[in-house]
Amino acid sequence: MIVNVSEIKDGGLSLNLTRGPGWLGGSEKSEVASVDSDIEFHIDLLRTAGEISVRGKIGFLAVARCSRCLSDVSVDTNLEVNLILSPSETERKEEAGGEIDYETYRGRTIDLNDYMREQVNLSLPYKVVCTEDCRGLCSGCGQNLNEQQCGCETHEEDSRFAVLKDIKI
Repeated sequence: MIVNVSEIKDGGLSLNLTRGPGWLGGSEKSEVASVDSDIEFHIDLLRTAGEISVRGKIGFLAVARCSRCLSDVSVDTNLEVNLILSPSETERKEEAGGEIDYETYRGRTIDLNDYMREQVNLSLPYKVVCTEDCRGLCSGCGQNLNEQQCGCETHEEDSRFAVLKDIKI
């Protein structure tokens, strides 16, 4: 996604691109989640007063492991992109609120690849639960309790606190 600044006319420039999961360069797979579909980009660039506004949407399907039962969960991900690019010689603005990211560029071309990769990687879910009432895995035998109940003893007493049980207050 390299854009020549001169291609951004008065009406702006719209980019509708599709990239495969391999576009992330190996970072699409982590211990927690991975990208499992093509990544759709719908980006609008607008040039105003030397700055370039980059706004749009990124959409893809991620697969993550449930943090309770370890089953795979599909997560439909749609991101909003809101970025202001300034030439590297201008001073960066700091704006309260944090809804807009500010970056700089050099020369007559803008490489959006790194920024878009960062947005995709930051949006990968860190902790996912397959359902709100997921029962997880049995701590004794490892059986997925959503699929069937195991025969393990369900009440385990912590012997460190057994003495407290006999205290009368």
